[in-house]
Amino acid sequence: MSSDPDENGSASCQRIEDFIFVRELNEVFLLLDHISGRWDKSLYNFHNHDDGEPHIDELCAIGLAQPDSEQQRVAQAVKVLCAKDKLNAAARPATGLTIAFTLLVVGEDNRRDWRNWLRDKMFGGGGSGNASAHSPHWDKPTRLTLARTAFPGLVRVASSFNLRMKLVVYLLLIGLVLTCVTSWHVAGGSAILQHLDAVQAAQAALSKEIAEAEFKHTASTTAPPMQFCTEADTAGSPHFRSTEEYQLCTRRQQLTAQAAAISMNLRDWLVPWQACYSVLARPFGRMPENGAVQASATPAEMQGRVQRALEEQARVVTLVVGTAVLPLCYGVLGAGAAVVRGLWAKMRESLLSPRDFTLALLQLALGATIGACIALFVNPSGQTPGSEIGLLGNWALSTSALSFIAGFGVEGVFVALESLVRRVFNISDPARRPAD
Repeated sequence: MSSDPDENGSASCQRIEDFIFVRELNEVFLLLDHISGRWDKSLYNFHNHDDGEPHIDELCAIGLAQPDSEQQRVAQAVKVLCAKDKLNAAARPATGLTIAFTLLVVGEDNRRDWRNWLRDKMFGGGGSGNASAHSPHWDKPTRLTLARTAFPGLVRVASSFNLRMKLVVYLLLIGLVLTCVTSWHVAGGSAILQHLDAVQAAQAALSKEIAEAEFKHTASTTAPPMQFCTEADTAGSPHFRSTEEYQLCTRRQQLTAQAAAISMNLRDWLVPWQACYSVLARPFGRMPENGAVQASATPAEMQGRVQRALEEQARVVTLVVGTAVLPLCYGVLGAGAAVVRGLWAKMRESLLSPRDFTLALLQLALGATIGACIALFVNPSGQTPGSEIGLLGNWALSTSALSFIAGFGVEGVFVALESLVRRVFNISDPARRPAD
């Protein structure tokens, strides 16, 4: 390798020249294109030749004409750097980096995309040789060309960002479907349990009514005490001794049939949860069953025990999933909706930057955390009389709705939690200046 200072100085100057007159100039043209395409921004100040600043015609001349001397080359470099600074101020909050990165992520006509390559193969001409030999489309510069030339280091980062962003969106869609299905399933189980509670309450009221009717019948006659719905004829069919007994026993049969149908629906509803529980509990083994108790129990008692066990399992599942699992899922969905909305707004305003994906993952993590914990700080049933106003004031929302809102506005929720911490532990606000 040569150590000649002239050669090293020449190579260094060549690198600086390439940086200024290739990358910086392309960034300037990106900024010019962005500003000229916005209704709320203007290039009017770049047409005034009396302010001593670089102008559009001079910038265009840098890219079209070669300088006559080194002094003119230096003057052109100064104009490019000054123009970049002025254009970034005019394009704010966007910058040349965010404009280029947004173009690389979203793109307007990505010539490297496989669909464009296939289109050129099918309609562009021959299939041999390079693409430019048969398709003039590959020779036309685009905004992506300026972005790649101005920021070559962002090309691979933008491609990875695009893939990860699509993956996050697809995962959020899958999570949305699973959360909706789980929510609907839990709502169905809650409806079944409510119907079962209503039927059991009706059975209890009917049993009390039958007991009063039996006592009334025994008190009004000299006949020995009798029990309704127990008499049967020789063929085994029920035998009713009065119209009142017939009506009460018919209602009892109807309620029993309804309870059996509800128990069957509840058993079918629990099948997927039991399958999940068996998979999770398999590594820990199963508890030994009490064979002596089962042997001494009658079939009716065993059926009653199984039915009560199913009811208890259903109530536990609806309580745990409804108050712990679904709020966590809705918190992630709320944070995901905020992330997608933020990325969409930044794409529209050309404000994307490489760090946005990391910030999006952190926002999803915070959304999951606050979604799982928000029920600890608020009362989802609304404000109770005599209680203090919490984070939500007098709003009455479900736990899942609170989790979604908390995940969507996670920053505001943490600000409210910081205020709550200062009130609970009597910590002074650092932003408030002490009185003199």
